[in-house]
Amino acid sequence: MNDLLLVKSYMLIVGVLCYLMVQTSFAFFFIHDSHHSIQQLRNLHSFSKLFAAKENRHPTYYEKTPKFLGPLVLSRKDSTSDNRVRIRQYYMDKQNGFELPKEPPNALALTASTDLILKTIVDHFAFRDAPVDVKEVAESIEFFLRTRKRLMGAAKKRHAKYIRQLSVSHHQDGNNDWTAPRSHNMMMNIALYDMCAGHGLTGMLFAACNPPTKDKIVNCHLVDVVQPASHAVLKGLISEICPWIDEAHETVVYHNSTLESFSKDLFLKKSSNLTDISSHGNDAECSILIATHACGSLTDQALEKAVALDCCSIAAMPCCYTGADKGVPYGFKRAFGTAWAADIRRTSFLDSHGFHTDYSSIPQEITPLNRIIVAEDRS
Repeated sequence: MNDLLLVKSYMLIVGVLCYLMVQTSFAFFFIHDSHHSIQQLRNLHSFSKLFAAKENRHPTYYEKTPKFLGPLVLSRKDSTSDNRVRIRQYYMDKQNGFELPKEPPNALALTASTDLILKTIVDHFAFRDAPVDVKEVAESIEFFLRTRKRLMGAAKKRHAKYIRQLSVSHHQDGNNDWTAPRSHNMMMNIALYDMCAGHGLTGMLFAACNPPTKDKIVNCHLVDVVQPASHAVLKGLISEICPWIDEAHETVVYHNSTLESFSKDLFLKKSSNLTDISSHGNDAECSILIATHACGSLTDQALEKAVALDCCSIAAMPCCYTGADKGVPYGFKRAFGTAWAADIRRTSFLDSHGFHTDYSSIPQEITPLNRIIVAEDRS
């Protein structure tokens, strides 16, 4: 009896040992296999990143939620509409960290920096209780700061192209030298068209932050069906800071017109002046078109007008995407959503007309519709 019990005990011990050996072997192979699988996934992720969106502050990285660049930094609210308060009221709320100026600032010199110009304008708006929401001021400033270098850079390239063409024309007229005698005095005349401008602040910032020099002048044309009363007030306040924004110089002009009507008249004017490159004289014009939150199809109309008017650069921040994705393949809309699908179609349209296209964005604290389409002529 004792022998039988001893045998059973031995058999139980052997069984337990065998079970433990099997489990240990399984665990070893599982861990080894899992490690191999994880390494494969890592390799696959590393490989797939070669084809993914640029990340980690790559020079061409697209930021969906960028930080503020300008003097106004809005806090994140439950809704962006909560920032729709007058700029003076925003300054007086101590929680926002701004201090209302005690006296109006002096007029700035032509050599003032962009940062100083923007900060002084914002402070002056608050001091004078300008009829504009802090949200709209921040939107115009951030749009300007994120597009100005590309837009103005494209105008500089277009101007250099004009000079080269003028030199060639001068040579073809029988002159032996390749330098046109008047090319050195040829002013870069930039015409900026702010379509669906509303109060026109965005366009006026381009004129304010680009004071006229002996080599360059920026004229701003604001286009909308109705000129709001706030435009005259804002323009007057800016001219107190930037004296080059005044009626005498016609640096800023408001056009009460539809996009279609204004573009048609402008196209006829440009056509009559572009019959010969030599007709540009000393004021060859480089055109830039911007549109901030032109509703729905108005963004498409603005882009089409920019192409027809041979603009050297374009920047548009669309909104109201309902119906804007017409003509986009269903797979694009399903995979990326209506907004991205519409903007992909828009950038494809610009690309097909010889523009280098890209995206930028303003902080989402201002608006969730914060994507900017930026296009530069690559001819």
